[in-house]
Amino acid sequence: MRKDGSTFPLHLSVGEAKSDKGPRFVGVCHDLTEYQQLMQQLSRAERRYKDIIQYQKEFICRLSTSLRLSFVNNAFCQQLGYNEDEVIGVSVLEFVLDAERSNVELLLSKLRNKHEEQSISVLMTMQASDGKPFNIDWTFRTLPASSEFKHEIQAIGMDITEQEKAKYHASFLAQYDSLTGLYNKEGLAQAFAGSTEKNQRYAVYFTDCQRFRLINEKYGHDVGDLMLMEAAQRLKQSVPPDSLLCRPGADDFVLILPLHSQTDLLEHGRDLLEQLTKPYSLAGEQVAPSANLGISVYPDDSDQLSILLRQAESAMFEAKANNQSIRLFHQDIHHHLTRSLEIEQGIKRALEQDLFELALQPKFMLEDMSLCGYEALLRWHDPILGTVRPDVFIAIAERVNLGKVLDAWVLNKVFEQIHLWRQQGYDPKPVAVNITANHFADAGLFKLVQLCARTHEVPLDCIALEITEGAAMGNSPVIIDNLRAFRQQGVKVAIDDFGTGYSSLGYLKDLPVALLKIDKVFVQELENSRTYGLVNAMIAMADAVGLEVLAEGIETERQRDILKRMGCDQGQGYVYAKPMSLKEIEKSLA
Repeated sequence: MRKDGSTFPLHLSVGEAKSDKGPRFVGVCHDLTEYQQLMQQLSRAERRYKDIIQYQKEFICRLSTSLRLSFVNNAFCQQLGYNEDEVIGVSVLEFVLDAERSNVELLLSKLRNKHEEQSISVLMTMQASDGKPFNIDWTFRTLPASSEFKHEIQAIGMDITEQEKAKYHASFLAQYDSLTGLYNKEGLAQAFAGSTEKNQRYAVYFTDCQRFRLINEKYGHDVGDLMLMEAAQRLKQSVPPDSLLCRPGADDFVLILPLHSQTDLLEHGRDLLEQLTKPYSLAGEQVAPSANLGISVYPDDSDQLSILLRQAESAMFEAKANNQSIRLFHQDIHHHLTRSLEIEQGIKRALEQDLFELALQPKFMLEDMSLCGYEALLRWHDPILGTVRPDVFIAIAERVNLGKVLDAWVLNKVFEQIHLWRQQGYDPKPVAVNITANHFADAGLFKLVQLCARTHEVPLDCIALEITEGAAMGNSPVIIDNLRAFRQQGVKVAIDDFGTGYSSLGYLKDLPVALLKIDKVFVQELENSRTYGLVNAMIAMADAVGLEVLAEGIETERQRDILKRMGCDQGQGYVYAKPMSLKEIEKSLA
């Protein structure tokens, strides 16, 4: 205690000293006031240092040379969702994403055996206790040899998850359309450059949705954006996985895909238009926009994407100007495909403007040359395309799903004409109508024929139907049901072009058909002994299952006589009569 009565810390050291007078004790006193103050300052500094470390937003930790955690700050624990006692002694690798763990361990192992001070930076993904990933930019540093912690590794990590997200978002916007998630022009260019293969052709489709501006004006841009998003989703789900999709802007879409077959060029284009023009549910209404499509081909038209896009876009504008759905760029190279497109458009025009005409070719009994019926043949002379052969435009119609429409047109015209003739007192023989394969597999075919008959007040048995051998032998339950329904109503069905498919006696005997038509290819080669044998076998096969036989394309009396001797029942061809107009048929009925 001091004179003033205040107390102070004192350190007393007592020692024994021997003397002649006996042992004496010597005491040394030290005022510890300054020392205690210094220790308190050091304690406060340590607490301040720990507080700074603990409450830093960066991850701070220390590792043993075995990479086990010996110290972690609050940021490490809080961000990863652990308590301190749950992580101390645990390898830091346990918190690293599985896919990155081995690589991180390899990098950190370089610090284990270093005796001098060294640092290394590692960007890694760490997983929180709930599985949430964090991108952490770490700096690991060995401590100097002079340090009492020289066998430890000190680490400071910064959470850059948000920066990585921002970087990814910026990178995304540089390559992708923010609305649809499809490539933008820059992204498409990079993807195309990295995906093209040597000697591989690619089709480039450029499409534009019509009426999009009107949709925006009527419903607002939010609704228009929803339509674009749905359109993009439809395309993503319908195109092959090796395709590239792009929204270059506004209401345009670009599709690039490998071209494995020339026939695929138009088929993929039609599929693309079908997806885009299916009705959209917008603001409680069904909206069905139309679209135009332009096509270019790599490397036929160009080996530069920018040029290919301009070419396809130009073709699209040309299609729009000519009221066409699809237009191919470079007509010299793709003449036959362009012709197909023109015919497709022409078929639609002919149906709208009633440009098709019917011709009937008579059929005769070989035994007595008596007339036994007609075959309805479709003829088309277009004011733009000129005369188009039936085998050409019918094949195209079937490919673009217009076959059923053509069938319906012919059926309606045939029933209408029969009705007119019956009103005039004529009793024409049955008229056979060719039905496309897809239509015969349609459950609604029988009802369509019934409706035509009722509409024109004509009995069903005034017509006959023809189906190709391939369709008849396809074992479709719907086709069989249709065949049975027609037979029950007295409508005879013939298998057309018999012998060109896969004829089976076992299957043929169960088919509800009445007649086989031998293809003209065989009739024209009757002089060939092998063909003669085949035709003879066909007639025998038909006779065995109780079917009549008609030979097509008889052009000479010798062919007719040979067929008659074989037992063929009916004939059709130029030796009897060429296809005749309805007026010519009417004169023959009079």
